[in-house]
Amino acid sequence: MNWFLVNTNVKTTYRQSILQKRNTLGLSELSNLSKTILRNADLGLNLTAITTLGSYFSVNNEVDLATLTNIRLKKNLLTTFPKVEPNHSMSLIAPKDFKKLRKNKYDIFEPSDGDKVKPIDHEVIIIPTVGVDKNGYRLGYGGGYYDRFLESVMERNNRPLLIGLIYDFQFIDDSINESHDIKLDIVFSEQQSKKFS
Repeated sequence: MNWFLVNTNVKTTYRQSILQKRNTLGLSELSNLSKTILRNADLGLNLTAITTLGSYFSVNNEVDLATLTNIRLKKNLLTTFPKVEPNHSMSLIAPKDFKKLRKNKYDIFEPSDGDKVKPIDHEVIIIPTVGVDKNGYRLGYGGGYYDRFLESVMERNNRPLLIGLIYDFQFIDDSINESHDIKLDIVFSEQQSKKFS
């Protein structure tokens, strides 16, 4: 049996199971959990004060980052968001106008204009995450955008801190990573914060 196929099937099973559970969250539960998770992350890393933060526009019951975005906007702090580019690549863009966002092919809002900020120029990047395995490796959505985007900085000493904001049920008590998968530095949920070295 091919190890790659086995691991890919395991990842697919975890991905489907977690997304199914996440889709059952009601609006008030989503709101309450998101507030708790953001509070935990801000206590741990002071996300509302970091000079340059990579974020994203939440969809499909991901932890809602709108409050964090609004606080940072009021403080005039640089916050970037992913934009899908040709050839399965992406950039992190600091939007010039939040009223001019557009939806990409995945139905996710992204900046329509703004300045590209290199990965290495961020202090912290919050990465959208379906699950996190017991060693800190991220289970994403399967497109590989962040894996490719961050490949150039992963071995650098001064690279940004990579974090995940998830619900407790998104922790995976198993080792499911492949060689290209991103290892997160810290993951915050409503009840835990886990550091992975």
